[in-house]
Amino acid sequence: MSKFKHLFSPMKVGTHTYKNRIIAAPIYCGTFINVPNLDYVMKHAMKERADGGTAQVTIGETAVNFRGASREPLPPIDYADFNDPSMAKFKELSDYIKSRGAKCLIELSHCGESVEPIPGVEFGVGPMGYTREDGMIIYAMDEKMMNDTIQDFITASKFMKEAGMDGVMIHCGHGWLLHQFLSPRTNRRNDQFGGSLENRARFPLMLLKAVREAMGRDFIIEIRVSGEESMGESGMHIDETAEFCKMAQKYVDLIHVSVGVYRNPILSGEFSSLFQPHGLNSRASGAIKAAVDVPVVVVGGINDPKMADEMIASGECDFVALARQLTADPYFPQKAENGQEDDISPCVRCFKCFPGPLEGVDITQMHLIYGCTVNPSEFCYDFDLLESKPEKSKKVLIVGGGVAGMTAAVTAHDRGHQVTLADNRSQLGGVLFFTDTDYYKNDLKRFKNVLINRIQKRNITVLLNHQVTPEEIQKGDYDHIILALGASPVTPPIRGIRYAHQALDFYRGIKPEGKNILMIGGGLVGCETALDMARQGYHVNVIEMGEKVAPDSYPMHRIGLLHEMDQLIQYHCSLKCQEIKKNSVICENREHRLFELSGDSIFYALGMRANEDVVRNLSAASTVPVSVIGDCRKAAKVYEAGRQGWEAAMKL
Repeated sequence: MSKFKHLFSPMKVGTHTYKNRIIAAPIYCGTFINVPNLDYVMKHAMKERADGGTAQVTIGETAVNFRGASREPLPPIDYADFNDPSMAKFKELSDYIKSRGAKCLIELSHCGESVEPIPGVEFGVGPMGYTREDGMIIYAMDEKMMNDTIQDFITASKFMKEAGMDGVMIHCGHGWLLHQFLSPRTNRRNDQFGGSLENRARFPLMLLKAVREAMGRDFIIEIRVSGEESMGESGMHIDETAEFCKMAQKYVDLIHVSVGVYRNPILSGEFSSLFQPHGLNSRASGAIKAAVDVPVVVVGGINDPKMADEMIASGECDFVALARQLTADPYFPQKAENGQEDDISPCVRCFKCFPGPLEGVDITQMHLIYGCTVNPSEFCYDFDLLESKPEKSKKVLIVGGGVAGMTAAVTAHDRGHQVTLADNRSQLGGVLFFTDTDYYKNDLKRFKNVLINRIQKRNITVLLNHQVTPEEIQKGDYDHIILALGASPVTPPIRGIRYAHQALDFYRGIKPEGKNILMIGGGLVGCETALDMARQGYHVNVIEMGEKVAPDSYPMHRIGLLHEMDQLIQYHCSLKCQEIKKNSVICENREHRLFELSGDSIFYALGMRANEDVVRNLSAASTVPVSVIGDCRKAAKVYEAGRQGWEAAMKL
């Protein structure tokens, strides 16, 4: 018996029984199934979610037509033709998912007035008629258009049922068509489909009723709603959302509670950032659960089984839905049920897996953009590498115990190699030592500790406080050397630099003098360190030479970062640091004027430099193949370190 008894108890949903309370939230687009290579990535992710023990796997956003319901130039599906090539592909995927004891659903959507000007789309539809700023004409839907759209949802649902799906999720949130009708912000009609909530809900309810009647009671219908629109007073709020759910419950089996809108995904909370609390939608789901009699699902920043179990126990929801967390670790359910929660890679909400909206992205290049900081196999297009097996067991020396080195060590061990991991520090973790005290980095700290735990539970020889020398490599009986030696902070040739501390020194115990700090360097490290300083009560000014702060952060993360910075610190762009004094910095602005900023203490974060000299010396001493990974190859982010460590070990 799992200690998470609520999370792993079965529950009746319509005429179906779910084996536990964990649902794989919709992710990826169903139409990816017709895109070469991307279809493999999508199917691999869905199958792993089923293997990992979820009760339901939900394939992501799939337009019900390709005349204006889709916002992406993806290959269309002819839902009226059961011989459409995608039918067999969906059937193969749904069969696999169901063979693992999970229900298989797909999210059906219509983007309405948020349509993109893609080939074949000349106009959009919505509750209101107008011309958008980009020139796209949006027509107010009449009843014929509504009935046509209802038929599109029915036709798509029948196609998915034929493909073996247990049901569909109908998207009624995030600012898509049905939500556009529900929200007073976007629906200002003065006919029977506008005004009161009863009128605004009329078309969505017509659609749900028609789909239920067409599909029967054994077909699962789940709806996704935004509990709070989070778009100001004119938007839709939880009281109206709960009331709509009461109206809809006679037609649906599950109500899935999210929040926000796609066109403002971070600040509205649709995608929670690391600056927001975990489980941020639980209040909304609790309000809806109190209003309805059907099971309620909640999504949003849930990455811990203990929290998930407590949310169900408290009555805030019946199911938890995990999206990015199952990208981070698709085996979350299995590990939680088996008492291995200390081996779950937590989602760190960094937005590497979703740097920004898909519009304008070349889908053939997605593997170069998307990934997962804590799961290096995600978005891997090297299918041969994913399925490869080593020819023989090798003796491997890995030098460096940061993310790159630890990931390489675990992967190499699990592939049957004999691994020695050496580090000149007293503990593993490398530069992630700072997460032990950083206010915002608890999830990254958990990930660091998961890697350390994996090392400790394996038969890996670990040498701490051990400086590997060229002589040791020459004498060692190794088949392969992996160097993961990290990087060192750049110390710039600024006059008076001796008066300043490197940013990470703050985490090494260097306490600022006084409460006013100047941070030179507004890249990601400088900004995030400054925020942590502010959380500890310091007043921080960030000085950035470029035109904007944090240009090296993932776009979606940057939105949340700037929102937090605006509340807690001050920052100045286009300022070049000319001289550092004991309690001030002399800067030059873009007009070449000099002025002085004062502070009690001065720190700097001006980049990292790969430890190339050490790499060169150790590589030269080796008579066996050497792989260079992580920051000692090129200073970068945690994602690159983990991915390179995994790839190096997979190629052994």
